[in-house]
Amino acid sequence: MEIPRSKASPQRLARYRRWANTITARRPRFSSSADWVTIFLAGLVGLGAGYGAALFTWMIHQVQDHSFNWANAFTASYPWMANAAIVLTPAVGLVVVAWLTRTFAPEAAGHGVPEVITAVARNDGIIRPQVSVIKAVASAICIGAGGSVGREGPIVQVGAALGSTGGQLFRLAPRQTKILVAAGAAAGISATFNAPLAGVMFASEIIIGTFAIQSMTPIVIASVLADVVQKQVGEFGVQPAFQQIDYSFPTSLAYMPPYFLLGLGAGVFAVSFTKLLYWIEESGERRLPDWRIRAIVLGLAVGAIGATFNWLPPVRSLDTDLRVEAADRAVEKLEESPAGRGAALVAIETPLDPLPPPLLGSGSEVIDHALHLQTSRGGVWNWDVPYVREGEGFAASKTVRVDREELWAEIRWLVPLMLLKPLMTSITLAGGGSGGVFAPSLYIGATLGAVFGLLVNLLAPAYAVDPGIYAIVGMGALVAGTTHGILSAILIVYEMTNNYLIILPIMIAAGLSSLVARYLDPESIYYKKLSRRGETLFRGHDLHRLDHVMVRDVMIRAFPRLKQNDNVSEIVRVAHEHPQMESLPVMDADGRLIGVIRPIDLHRVLESDVSPHLVNAEDIALRTPISVSPAENLFEAIRDFGAHDVELLPVETGKGENRRLIGVLLRRDVMKRYREEMLARH
Repeated sequence: MEIPRSKASPQRLARYRRWANTITARRPRFSSSADWVTIFLAGLVGLGAGYGAALFTWMIHQVQDHSFNWANAFTASYPWMANAAIVLTPAVGLVVVAWLTRTFAPEAAGHGVPEVITAVARNDGIIRPQVSVIKAVASAICIGAGGSVGREGPIVQVGAALGSTGGQLFRLAPRQTKILVAAGAAAGISATFNAPLAGVMFASEIIIGTFAIQSMTPIVIASVLADVVQKQVGEFGVQPAFQQIDYSFPTSLAYMPPYFLLGLGAGVFAVSFTKLLYWIEESGERRLPDWRIRAIVLGLAVGAIGATFNWLPPVRSLDTDLRVEAADRAVEKLEESPAGRGAALVAIETPLDPLPPPLLGSGSEVIDHALHLQTSRGGVWNWDVPYVREGEGFAASKTVRVDREELWAEIRWLVPLMLLKPLMTSITLAGGGSGGVFAPSLYIGATLGAVFGLLVNLLAPAYAVDPGIYAIVGMGALVAGTTHGILSAILIVYEMTNNYLIILPIMIAAGLSSLVARYLDPESIYYKKLSRRGETLFRGHDLHRLDHVMVRDVMIRAFPRLKQNDNVSEIVRVAHEHPQMESLPVMDADGRLIGVIRPIDLHRVLESDVSPHLVNAEDIALRTPISVSPAENLFEAIRDFGAHDVELLPVETGKGENRRLIGVLLRRDVMKRYREEMLARH
């Protein structure tokens, strides 16, 4: 305890004493008006993110159409010119994107989510307003020009920037501003994937790292309103992102081992993707220090790899799948009338909208193809009729049925996609691209799961299910491994497929994948970017690493005790002998705790003109019933420290008259143990 030396007026001694005895009754109260403003703004942020996601998707399609239209125009007459256009397009896009972000908003480069996490953890939720505009424009150009990244990172950052701007305009406290940032992130996920539950979970689990009830209401409201807007003006409408997933989960235990293996493999793949991403980014900056040259060279590499794979003939099932996709769009736009049905059938034969090669762009068509793989199991299927009659109308049949001879063709086509997609995403971001890593994780997981499912059907058909089921499970497992957000991964895959019947294998694989990934690399794909910049963040969920450490393991058992009748001179003497003690406990004649004397309490006495011999320990002790049990864990003790703003907590056993002081717990010792636990994680 540090002993103050000054003296002052004695008339204030009684007033100081009354204030000291009532200080623990004072609690910080959240302003109800500020909370209501936060909820109102969260609703506006949700609406803004919903419309922003729709506008962002439209921008991507516009850039994509104009980027690949000129390539498709040469396909028939001059194939080499078409391939040259595919090679050049990503390079042009990366140069434009790198210039935009470096000139107007450097934080808009990359995949966006780490910047949002940093804003919440370090910067009181402050994000510059221009980030939302630059991020949307840059990412739309990057993805539309063939950059192998996703759109969830940009819209998360756009939504978060909207939330931060609202908090800054209304001059909200940092706590409310952070909540609005998380609400914007939730709205972005909700609107991008038509997944409101996953949006809430992502914001709570990844962005702010806590499920505190105070932050949950605004996040839920923003996520719901963003999804409502998506259902009205978004690309999915009321349908899930991936439609007609009608698989069921066999309940026999014989079908479980493959999911365990898939989860373990997905964890290894997730860590490999994360390490490759940052290794290529670091190598690119070191070998190509000029950002212009780096954007051109790596952009050409993206285009060359994409064009090379585009030369390989796709499997027939993918071509059928894409024709079905075109017919799907036609049916949705036409009325259910005889003329409309006829037009829909004609639409099957119409050319598809220009699409990038399978390795360029977000790759949603490849994911959709992998999710609908089914084995024919000896049946005879007509590949030329993608539509079948159902009742009075037409219904799309996206099923991609393959017999045993075609399994190897699918594997030969999917394996390069599975291996090259991590490389393509890494090169795109290293070249200065702007886009997310969530969609590439879904892509890698879907192709990994599909290949695994095809192999299981070849090697152990008696215990196999359709490859599309493994593709769905692989998506959840890979996302859980890269983000370390198990609940987010499970919910987003469920909501994107709207199939609850396969939730059990997704949970198994996601849990195992996250476990393996954390063992191989404790940092997620988001946190690794921060650690490479020298930023180590300890989030709210990290405190739970203290729930296995008991108070009895950290408390001080040998400590000084003051008697209730000890005067100030004795208190000063004891404090000088034990400078490591932040506070000193005061005991009554029966050995029970009366309270504690803090430095501030002793300071008030020494400032007065009252003789130290006239003031006893019980006169200035902070009387408090606060104590902890030796059987409590440090996570519970930290809440008591924060709630009562003290540096020392008594450790007592028994209740009522049988309470006995057996030790003291210092805040300093708890924080020291906390840092040790966090460092042990790394």
